[in-house]
Amino acid sequence: MDVTPSVQRKLFLLSGNVCAWPDCSEQLAPEDGGYFGQIAHIRAAEEGGPRFDKTMSNNGRRHFDNLILLCTKHHRRIDDSETAHQFDPEYLKGIKDRHEDRFRSALAALEQAEQQYIDHTRDQVVVYCSTLQRMYGELDEEDRLGTAESVNKIADQLRRTTRAARQLLCRVLEEGDGELSVAEAAARGLTSDEEIRDLARQLERLWLAHLESPECDDFDYLPERIVVPDAVRDHNPLLDGYPFFDDLSRHVAGRDDLTLHDVLIDLNFSLLD
Repeated sequence: MDVTPSVQRKLFLLSGNVCAWPDCSEQLAPEDGGYFGQIAHIRAAEEGGPRFDKTMSNNGRRHFDNLILLCTKHHRRIDDSETAHQFDPEYLKGIKDRHEDRFRSALAALEQAEQQYIDHTRDQVVVYCSTLQRMYGELDEEDRLGTAESVNKIADQLRRTTRAARQLLCRVLEEGDGELSVAEAAARGLTSDEEIRDLARQLERLWLAHLESPECDDFDYLPERIVVPDAVRDHNPLLDGYPFFDDLSRHVAGRDDLTLHDVLIDLNFSLLD
């Protein structure tokens, strides 16, 4: 029975691109071309072959545990009629396990990093809006389509931030007046003032908010705070006079079926259509 592609892939990944035989440094797929790896059976695939086990099923014979990846030389050595008797199944299984264990932890770390990348990429995917019917149903179609272009530019900027930065932006917007002190944000987020500042600077670089220093005059004191930009007053090039954050906050206020989190953190702007 043929070895399945998934088993072949696993054998090669755990080979480290090197023959499993002790002290053999033969590369199975050299950089200059060619492929010299051969899948060998610890217990033979067919009756009459070396180390054949009649109690084993065909699926067992092509199972990963019964296969070892060797160079041509060592495959021939364990199967040749003159030398096969020197290698019993337990000995070959030991060679396989010791070789694969060298690369198993590295592969596990690689798979973990790959999964983290996949999770991060999935977290950064934007679902764009197209009609804005739910948010601006009172506007004519031409105005809504033009506004959708502006909203999707904001969506692209949000995609460039971390999820934590978008969470901070939501907290600021939830305050109602578009600003939140660094100390208060840190207390609510169970993180440090400096981490909040880092997130605020991340938003600031993308024109999504700005970090204002403490101010003090004869009558009042304003602590260091994160402020959502005013679309008109701040001459913000991203908003360009369009009060998106104000409009979005009003649109989701009091609703059970839509939140700032759904749009700004999960980046699903199609919920505004």
